[in-house]
Amino acid sequence: MGIFMSEFLVVSSTFARIPFLAVPLVAALLVGIGALFWRLQGFAFGQPKGSHVPVAASYLPMAGHLGLVLLAGIYLPPPLVAWFQHVARLLG
Repeated sequence: MGIFMSEFLVVSSTFARIPFLAVPLVAALLVGIGALFWRLQGFAFGQPKGSHVPVAASYLPMAGHLGLVLLAGIYLPPPLVAWFQHVARLLG
């Protein structure tokens, strides 16, 4: 989201200051986004390559991380809460 916000700010300030340069800028951004979508479409919907054998994976790491997130949602140690509050004060 931050990258798109910066692009929006660059385009809007270019329109405000030098409108004739905004047209090539917007065209270049649209070409870049089009190229990104073109590559992602082939990546997401292209023919699969390699082996089609199911992968044997362990669910233990995923369950461990989910447990940590659940624990953090229910209880955070006071030093960690103080650290988060300190960071929030620095950012705010």
